[in-house]
Amino acid sequence: MEHHHRQPTADAGLLSEGKRATAENAADGTEAGFAVDGRDDTHWAGAPYYVWWQLDLERVCRVERLRIETEAGTEGVATYFIEHSRDLLNWDTVVEKTERRKSDAGGEQYETDFEARYIRVTLTYCSTGETVGIRHFQAFGRAPAEREPAAASRRSPLKFAAVSYDRAQGFESAETDEIETGRTDRVVLSGEAGSYLLYRGVDFTEGGVDQLRGEFGFADLDKSKRVTLEVRADDLRGEKIGELVLFKQWKRWSVLAGSLKHENPALLKGVHDVYLTLASVDPGQALMIRWLAFVRRTPLPAPRPKPAALPAPENGEYRIYFGNLHSHTGFSDGIGVPEQAYDYARYEAGLDFLAITEHSNLYDHNLDWNRSRKWADIQRTAEEKTEDGAFLALFGAETTWYNQFGHMNTYNMEFFLNAYETELNEIPAYYDIVKRYPDSIQQWNHPWSCGNRHLDGFEPYDPELDEVLHLIEINTIESKELGGLYYYVLALDKGWHVAPVGSQDNHRGQWGTENTLRTGVLVEKLTREHFFDAVRHRRVYFTSALHLHVWFKVNGAIMGSIIPRTGELEFEIKALFGPESGSRIVKAEIVGERGEVLHAIEHDGRHLEYKVSLTCESRYFFAKIYQEDGEFAATAPVWVNNE
Repeated sequence: MEHHHRQPTADAGLLSEGKRATAENAADGTEAGFAVDGRDDTHWAGAPYYVWWQLDLERVCRVERLRIETEAGTEGVATYFIEHSRDLLNWDTVVEKTERRKSDAGGEQYETDFEARYIRVTLTYCSTGETVGIRHFQAFGRAPAEREPAAASRRSPLKFAAVSYDRAQGFESAETDEIETGRTDRVVLSGEAGSYLLYRGVDFTEGGVDQLRGEFGFADLDKSKRVTLEVRADDLRGEKIGELVLFKQWKRWSVLAGSLKHENPALLKGVHDVYLTLASVDPGQALMIRWLAFVRRTPLPAPRPKPAALPAPENGEYRIYFGNLHSHTGFSDGIGVPEQAYDYARYEAGLDFLAITEHSNLYDHNLDWNRSRKWADIQRTAEEKTEDGAFLALFGAETTWYNQFGHMNTYNMEFFLNAYETELNEIPAYYDIVKRYPDSIQQWNHPWSCGNRHLDGFEPYDPELDEVLHLIEINTIESKELGGLYYYVLALDKGWHVAPVGSQDNHRGQWGTENTLRTGVLVEKLTREHFFDAVRHRRVYFTSALHLHVWFKVNGAIMGSIIPRTGELEFEIKALFGPESGSRIVKAEIVGERGEVLHAIEHDGRHLEYKVSLTCESRYFFAKIYQEDGEFAATAPVWVNNE
């Protein structure tokens, strides 16, 4: 939206020209300062969009007009939002351009009325590609008369500098230039248990608080070295209202959050003196803090009921579509932007569906899912790029733990979860949340990597979690045990009802062409409703053999089914290549518990149809079909219930 306030007075001057500008990154041949040098032949550019550019007016000024001319010019379309701040901690949005319309010659002008030292522009879209830029940025107004800077507010939910403490023991002030490009920050630092910080008169407000947030850094980058931070109200030995177990995350510095709670609600509202104490510090570690804030966490949306199962096709035959359920763009730690990813997957890789699953800890506003513009933009783009019957643009989020547990994807959820909320590092707390959302889809990602806990070996089995945990990744390139199926079989043997998927986990583009790993889904129609119905009922399989269609049934029940045990079981495998690939099917296997091959079929042809009756005691069965080069498909099981 555009804000138009009072008209600027006649003596409003140009504040921005020649002032210091910085940016998240800059394309070759450009600099942040080029946007305010007044020249028409220079500009700043960065990529991908959602990159920020920032101006330091050197002192607090009253800003009465802004003018911006993006590098999209008059033919392209760019969107952005503009924020201002006095302290580089608390930012207010003054302009937000969301409408994708062309700009007039000379760009856009906005009449404003605010006081700030810093102005930041975040460019959120450009129709000409992922690179965005600013040719001219101007701020007009006046520098007010010199006066004492206002004391920083300690009122919820505002951030305040950690170095603004009223008393400290064991902490010292330090400077760091590692947090943000082109900036030096003052922080507090201690590696000694028993050290504390006192902040007087912190206003939790009458609405109360339930979370402490802060920007924390770690002297030692070893993720196993932890610091326990206690939060106490009104006295150094007063009532404990919070405890945060902190350790290094993706980078040295991260914004982390921990719960505040007490049986006496009066301790979490109103004005209090707050003591932060290092209860324990692992040897060699030291904690740094830049800012703190006491807030109310963003509530999660109300759960939706699990949809009723869709009826099977009238002819009993499902169609098979292929895609990738795990990928990234430059919105987290990949490259490119969502529009590119969806288009590449559809038109270059020939996929039928692609899910973008950015790391939730790398979203903007990653502790407030309902404020994240990136999260909203991915959903909007997915809607635009979906064409029922031709291509499904899906989205999810990858919850990323740095405590050696591993990673998980969530789908069909309005929100994302972020393990930077420290209580979610206790995995049962995370599982308890997703269990409350019966229509959601959960996936265990790459259990062979990203942590030596390997998803805790899928223990303990939880029947409630089993209702929403549908998928597990297989990667025959990176994980060779049991022919790539070790973790899949391990999860099945421990009682989980999961289906195997082939994901590329793209970080370098190539959405669908990085390798031959694919996920096959059996649906009647290619729509989101039918897709998620297939996943909930585990009509899903892994394949590294391109275009290999597989149907697997036991006693007439399709893969993913749970059936009663009979004395003799009737197995049926049908497999064929879709587009002519030049490949041939050379073998098929029926596999049971512990990965034991219960029956094998030698074959040589492009098409396989096979039936056999077996008497087996296994609790589940899946099929594995090989092409001549060793690449294969592995289906979801059919489970046999003994009760």
